[in-house]
Amino acid sequence: MGTNEQLVLDGVKALGGLLVFLFPSPLGLGICGATGLVMVSLRIGVALRSAALTARAAGERLGIPGILLTLADTLLGMAGRLLVSLPTLILVAAMAMTVAALGTTLSRIDESAAAARRIQELSTVLKNLQRSLKVADVRVLSVDQGRTSLSIDFYDPSVPSAPVSHRDLEIQGRDIYFDAIVLNFDYSQIAGGQKINIAIPYRVFSDQVAQRDGLPLGAMDSQGIPLVFHRGDDDIYGLAPEVYRSRLKELVDLIRNDEVARKAGIVRSLYGSAIHRPVKAGDRLEIRIEQTGGLTVRDAFPF
Repeated sequence: MGTNEQLVLDGVKALGGLLVFLFPSPLGLGICGATGLVMVSLRIGVALRSAALTARAAGERLGIPGILLTLADTLLGMAGRLLVSLPTLILVAAMAMTVAALGTTLSRIDESAAAARRIQELSTVLKNLQRSLKVADVRVLSVDQGRTSLSIDFYDPSVPSAPVSHRDLEIQGRDIYFDAIVLNFDYSQIAGGQKINIAIPYRVFSDQVAQRDGLPLGAMDSQGIPLVFHRGDDDIYGLAPEVYRSRLKELVDLIRNDEVARKAGIVRSLYGSAIHRPVKAGDRLEIRIEQTGGLTVRDAFPF
């Protein structure tokens, strides 16, 4: 669509929105009524001043009868002009209603198109998230007196060459559980009827520390987006990188609130999924998320 045509459509939508605001709503009707009252008052004021000046020039006072006569003459004159202009006013009102209806229709079409585009873009974000990736390398520093010390290096898929953050954890117990939140998009609007699960590494607990008391892994960026959701520009398909990141932020904000997410048709359920390993000092582990939505822990090898 050309620039001129788009400007015309935008103008029709803006004018239609203004008309819809002014006439059906109590506030809009109040504004129109107040404007009309001000205009009538000004017209009466001008007529009274003119009549008073005429009477003074004749050496007389206008008086109450003169005021009433001027009021009646002014109001009758305005009513007569209104009556003469009635066909034109009816035509203008009909045109205004047409413009309002057209503007409302165009706005709804735009809203529907924007909603469909949003769903499509969120669906593409999900497809980009369905990959098998390394999340972290874990070194077991020590297992001493029932306490396990871990050194964890976290990876960012957009910077795959080296870890982007590090954390040392110490937890009671020696059977270590790595917990993940699984986002189930089965049958949601953006899943398009497919079964899609996305795992987010969440916390560590053990045979001695309950799941609810586990230590958070904290593998998030400054915006609260999981590092495993990051993608380099060349790894993003189906969307411009800036659109991907904008929709990803929207998706993460939605799934933080389960109730809001369900109402938006984004997520059907959230649940935890933990895997565990008995560990000993010197163990090296690799945590991965899989394309199927699971979390795996396996021995890391130096080659």
